[in-house]
Amino acid sequence: MKPFEKLTLNGTTYLQDELLHLTEKKMKHADSDEHEFALYSFIHKWVLPGETIDVQTSGSTGVPKVKTFLKDQFVASAKLTCDYFELKEGMNMLHCLSAEYIAGKMMVVRAFVSGANLITAMPSGSPLKELESNIDFTAMVPLQVQNALSDPATNGIFSRIKNVIIGGASIPAKLEHQLISYPNNIYATFAMTETLSHIALRKLSGQGKKGLYELLPHITISEDERGCMVIHAKHLSEQPISTNDIIVKADEKHFHWMGRYDNVINTGGVKVYPEAVEEKIAHLFPANRFFIASVPDDTLGQKVVMVVENMNDDEIVALKPAIEKVLGKYNVPRQYYTISKFLETPNGKVQRNETLKLALR
Repeated sequence: MKPFEKLTLNGTTYLQDELLHLTEKKMKHADSDEHEFALYSFIHKWVLPGETIDVQTSGSTGVPKVKTFLKDQFVASAKLTCDYFELKEGMNMLHCLSAEYIAGKMMVVRAFVSGANLITAMPSGSPLKELESNIDFTAMVPLQVQNALSDPATNGIFSRIKNVIIGGASIPAKLEHQLISYPNNIYATFAMTETLSHIALRKLSGQGKKGLYELLPHITISEDERGCMVIHAKHLSEQPISTNDIIVKADEKHFHWMGRYDNVINTGGVKVYPEAVEEKIAHLFPANRFFIASVPDDTLGQKVVMVVENMNDDEIVALKPAIEKVLGKYNVPRQYYTISKFLETPNGKVQRNETLKLALR
């Protein structure tokens, strides 16, 4: 049976014709629920005849774009994940991300490919609240994980999910530290729309915890002249996939992510990697989001600055000595800006450039 002819959804198995009938009915009555419409609309497109499906990028690093992929590419990517986590019929997968974007779409395809039961939950900040079934695999964003851990009613539920992958945004240092002690398998993902979800995983919990990303089987990487990752994945593209992600390879299967090439700051001839700087001082901002950026400077070319969400000037002044001690001369921000609320993409990623412009007004 082809991986689009049968789907087990919330405990009921549907064949292709039944899926078409179900999705048409659900789409007709889901006009007021964009998440439900997106889910059933994708399933409908998946089971219809046709070799391709369009996917919209998140827009976190530029203007959102629509990219077209073969269904066979979706299937090949899903198989890598299903094989890695040994997902199969009789298991439960939790779908709690919007199917408008690639992460939510890939959860559906993994259910088609593996035969596992796909349990759907509203893509809210707390999708575990009404969950009763045992879950073998799910994908979540950091905010959902944070909320699950902070609520006693869902903390235990989260710890019993066998495998959790986290993506869509950077994982705060405080959250990553909390996850070390959890008994389940929790992973950070290295992913993008162009690779149809993740190509590498970094273990965050328990035994096997790693500081490096590990590539999935059948994927290799190289570096271009900028130090950016080039992905070689024949199941996705005959041509190498270029990225703007600066990496340091540890060996042929492992790498450390330094940050985005678009974000690199050249201040007085010294290169500063904002994401690496943020990682070093994240423990100083347990309750506030922040990011490192730059503004033009007549002397340095670019000047390192920090933008902080929902923090007053006195609080920042109090933290300056600790920041300077951790970062040293070149990485330390020369100026600080505060803003009440960061601008985000529809799926919750911080829009750095637009937020900085707003903070500079």
